[in-house]
Amino acid sequence: MTTDTRVGEASGGGQGNARTLIGGAFGHFIEWYDWSIYGFLAGVFAAQMFPSDDPTVSLIASFSAFAVGFLGRPIGAFILSPLADKYGRRTMLAATIIMAGIGSLLIAICPTYAQIGIAAPILIVSARLLQGFSAGGEYQIAITFLNEHASSRNRAFAASPQQLSIGIAVLVATGVASLTTRYFPPDTLTSWGWRVPFLLGAALSIFGLYLRSGLAETPSFEKVKSSQKMSAAAILASITEFPKEVFIVFVVQMNGLQYYLWMIFLPTYANLVGGLDRASGFAGSVLASIAYCIGVPVFAFISDRIGRKPFLIGAAVCFLLFTYPLLSMLAVPQLSFGTFAFVAVVGAIFIALNNSVLGTVFAELFPTRVRTSGIGIPYAVCAAIFGGTAPLAATWLQQLGGPLYISLYVMLVCAITLATHLFLTPETRGRSLD
Repeated sequence: MTTDTRVGEASGGGQGNARTLIGGAFGHFIEWYDWSIYGFLAGVFAAQMFPSDDPTVSLIASFSAFAVGFLGRPIGAFILSPLADKYGRRTMLAATIIMAGIGSLLIAICPTYAQIGIAAPILIVSARLLQGFSAGGEYQIAITFLNEHASSRNRAFAASPQQLSIGIAVLVATGVASLTTRYFPPDTLTSWGWRVPFLLGAALSIFGLYLRSGLAETPSFEKVKSSQKMSAAAILASITEFPKEVFIVFVVQMNGLQYYLWMIFLPTYANLVGGLDRASGFAGSVLASIAYCIGVPVFAFISDRIGRKPFLIGAAVCFLLFTYPLLSMLAVPQLSFGTFAFVAVVGAIFIALNNSVLGTVFAELFPTRVRTSGIGIPYAVCAAIFGGTAPLAATWLQQLGGPLYISLYVMLVCAITLATHLFLTPETRGRSLD
């Protein structure tokens, strides 16, 4: 087997190549579909599952269950990552997508508070924790799987479907939520119609399990499998051998702040500071997601020719220089759709610069025996700290000092990131994963 034909030969030709790419990325699609659809429909079922005399309290409780899912991520990373390094990537990819599907099914069939009392919100929170636990393993196992199947010549491009799946999942969830709320009458929607998108998520997980059932284990893991005698706990402990690499993963993932701020929170922010109606913000976010989906594979392809660091540095510099001007454009009376769409799309392109290469950089930093653990643990911890808190932090900073304070927070993250890339992050293009 030659390095440059690895994906095709390992997976059985062109059809196997496509199945490897889609199967490897599909779990990340499920993860982001689940998280997005919950966010879109939380306001619909809040009163049924988290009843209160005050509708706002119900909504806050419903979104609190959304946030709880982030607590499951570090736990999932600590448990699932070393298992993937011990027993293989393919086995754990099947496990993560099963858990995600069970979480969606639990939400879809959960009885209401009126039917089973306090058990209803407990079940919803448990389902979110299970989905968070699954997500805590899915990301790093999938990027490890895709990168280890790829050739060194086009590794970032071959692994880009995993990051591309984020944008596609948000678009699909947006479409499903829009169709559900449009075509179900209000009474039907609040009684049972909201459950349909979650049933769809469970069904998609079954399809994802089918896709993954026929995938081949990665060549890199097959080479070390016979010599991988360490226990899962020992593998977890062994990542202490790579403190610089763990630090780099954590710092790079700090840029998840920009993703959640731009791709998730920006419409709410534009409504808050510029009075933009939510429908227009929604449409602008769709355009931003499309720009992101185009940018990721294009930038990944270029990085396979010129290197990863220019894109990591470029993303940090762009946000360092332009966050305040862009956010200031939203803080105007009677904000127009055109202005919002411009800000949303430009930010999405900056994010694509970073996300097009970060998964491959992570994979290229660690040896096969600890690759999943080395990526997953700092990634999940950082995502919980900077990703899950981004909307809350932005809202608080806006109250303190407007877009300047939000921008200073983003710029601080970018300054730390830029310094790390300039002085610590190696150029990893062309490294052997074996």
